[in-house]
Amino acid sequence: LLPMNKLKRTEKYLHEFFSNRYNWIKSFSEVIHKHRHTDIYPLNAGTYLMDFLLGIESRSSVYLSESLVPKKFASPGSLISSLGRFRDYLSENQKYLDMNYREDMPDLVIYDLQKIKDDLIDGIEYALKVYDYEDTVIPYQELRYNLIVNNIPGFISILKSILSSVSYSINKTKEGYYHSNVHLTLKLLGFDILSEEETNNGRIDAVIRFSDSIYIFEFKFDEEIDSSDEALNQIKLKEYHSKFTIERVPIYGIGVSFCSIKRNINGYKSEKLN
Repeated sequence: LLPMNKLKRTEKYLHEFFSNRYNWIKSFSEVIHKHRHTDIYPLNAGTYLMDFLLGIESRSSVYLSESLVPKKFASPGSLISSLGRFRDYLSENQKYLDMNYREDMPDLVIYDLQKIKDDLIDGIEYALKVYDYEDTVIPYQELRYNLIVNNIPGFISILKSILSSVSYSINKTKEGYYHSNVHLTLKLLGFDILSEEETNNGRIDAVIRFSDSIYIFEFKFDEEIDSSDEALNQIKLKEYHSKFTIERVPIYGIGVSFCSIKRNINGYKSEKLN
């Protein structure tokens, strides 16, 4: 990995984060605005909710450029201040969503708007953390970043590097050893990771959740053979993803193969499952 200063790292993250969401936000906003008299105006504080949605769309469009400073913002400080104001705007308008909260029968407009608002706050807060990192490349930070932006090859590459740092003398050639190492590493990074997650058709080795995506991992171990195809096929054949489809977010399966000769990952396969 080449060094990347904190501004470039933040710009790259923001561009990818908002580019992956803006078209959907814009389409949602256009549909709701077109049917505003029947869909959103009848809700409590409906006009404010419509303004809130339009405000989200317009503010999100600002961060689509690959180079934000100095094209959109005069300085890094003004970019960071803008992100803080956007986060505050999202938080301050939560009260209009709360006015319409119903546990028994949630309104779909409120449900989707709440999901957009929460996702954007998560993304902005992570961008602020990215900017606060030191200018050196820290593998753990890059590992988290790569999975958030769905760069699975980058994620696997850094994970292999971390596993390579384990001393040969204490490296055990057992599947459970590598599984526990991966779980411990990601848990310490703050990932929302579950191991041995039970389903109606077996146990998933590991599940990692983000606000807008879910990753399902299956680990296989062999002396030399790349078993990643077998691992991914197990995820698909046992339909591990079906447990999470109700959450309406992209779900990815990742089969990872460990090798006793290399004492590391010797292959992986990934696929979008829904």
